[in-house]
Amino acid sequence: MNSTLPAFALLTLLLALSHAHGQASDASYQQSVSQAPTSLTISTSSSVVGLESPPTLTAAVAYPATGQATGNVTFTVESGSTVVATGTVGVNLTGLASWVPSLPTGSYTIHAAYSGDSNLLGSASGVINQTVLGPEDFSLSASPLSVAQGQSAAAPVSVTSINGFHGVISFTCATPTSEVDCESLPGSLSVPAPAGVTLPSTSAGNVSLNVTTFPTTVQHAGIAGAFLLSILSLRRRRRRLLPASAALALLLTGCGTPTRYVQHDGTPKGSYSITVTGTSGQLSHSQTVLLTVR
Repeated sequence: MNSTLPAFALLTLLLALSHAHGQASDASYQQSVSQAPTSLTISTSSSVVGLESPPTLTAAVAYPATGQATGNVTFTVESGSTVVATGTVGVNLTGLASWVPSLPTGSYTIHAAYSGDSNLLGSASGVINQTVLGPEDFSLSASPLSVAQGQSAAAPVSVTSINGFHGVISFTCATPTSEVDCESLPGSLSVPAPAGVTLPSTSAGNVSLNVTTFPTTVQHAGIAGAFLLSILSLRRRRRRLLPASAALALLLTGCGTPTRYVQHDGTPKGSYSITVTGTSGQLSHSQTVLLTVR
């Protein structure tokens, strides 16, 4: 009996097993992993800001599984159908991305898109609104005014606060002729700081424009009386002093030959432009009010 036979048989068995293992290692397996869906939301630090304090925009990527998000978020700022600005920012480990755009004065819509990554699908956000206010200011407005000759009338002058204007506005008025008087009441208006969200424009109150006209009078007087009447005409009859009135009465009743004299100190009928001016610091605006004397 050959003593080497068991060793040979063992070697043959080992080679067969090795060949079988080699064939098994050549086989490959494929496993598909689907990307998880995401949703994207955006927000702003304030829906209304000034030029000196631009908004901070933040996008948040949400997904159902645990883990870390990668990829980018692209913000798009539009005015109507015009793209004003875009910015692409990488998301951090918690799926957040922030961007501070530099925007001019105006009203905008903003949306964002997430690119996705190897594990997450991309997504798009909804739209938010953003307003960027310009410098603080105010404006005046008033309607035309009509008054009968010799009468007085008043009309409101409306004040509008622009971009959160607040402060004290002082008012003056001017007429094109000395035969029309005007006055603004009150002479100043205090506009308080806005409470809550600042708006591009809001009503700030009003002042009253008071207008006085004068009638044309016809008097009978002697020569001296006519002369005194003409002097009083320059000072306006509504401002004459009591002693002058007494002297005039004497002249009208007892001096010289009676002479018909027309006192031309009244306000002629027609149209006049009255200017109301409001001033607050370096800001000053004027509003023309059309006055019709009938």
